[in-house]
Amino acid sequence: MEDAELVQQVLMGKREQYSLLVQRYQEPLIHFLRGILGTEDEVFDCAQEAFLAAYRNLWRYSPAHTFRAWLYAIAKNKAIDLMRKRKRVIPLAIDENLVDRQLGPEDTWLAKEQALDVQAIMAELPEAYRQALYLRYQQDLSYEEISTVLDIPISSVKTHLHRGKERLRQIMERRTIHEGNG
Repeated sequence: MEDAELVQQVLMGKREQYSLLVQRYQEPLIHFLRGILGTEDEVFDCAQEAFLAAYRNLWRYSPAHTFRAWLYAIAKNKAIDLMRKRKRVIPLAIDENLVDRQLGPEDTWLAKEQALDVQAIMAELPEAYRQALYLRYQQDLSYEEISTVLDIPISSVKTHLHRGKERLRQIMERRTIHEGNG
């Protein structure tokens, strides 16, 4: 069943249908929040708060956007509120757990080292580029969904992605040259 249909059913009184939306988006939302918050306790608390806020405000949901993008925007705002309380910068990290568990110890170590390198390179990008790249390539969101989550026009999403990829290429080239001379 489509998300918009489930939302309509919940709004018509079939509240138990909301659990299907939670099941559908719980894991991706937790993964998304890990990239923002880092600590597991905060990730789960924030995800729960986002689902509760979405439920309470379901009447505001518009099928003009995907439910996923709407939920992610709520979660992002909850995470930002949490970060403000902690007074820390919002890191948007690459998940180290993307390493294939079937690899041997050497391959696993190498994959983790590469993930840390990518994380370090990503940390050099401006926040706007880092967020757009993360949502596009780690969360597989469409331009429209990224636009909703980041609350920016689609043209800005495209610009952030283009400039972010270009900046990544420059950083990687600079590192390769530096390592070759070192």
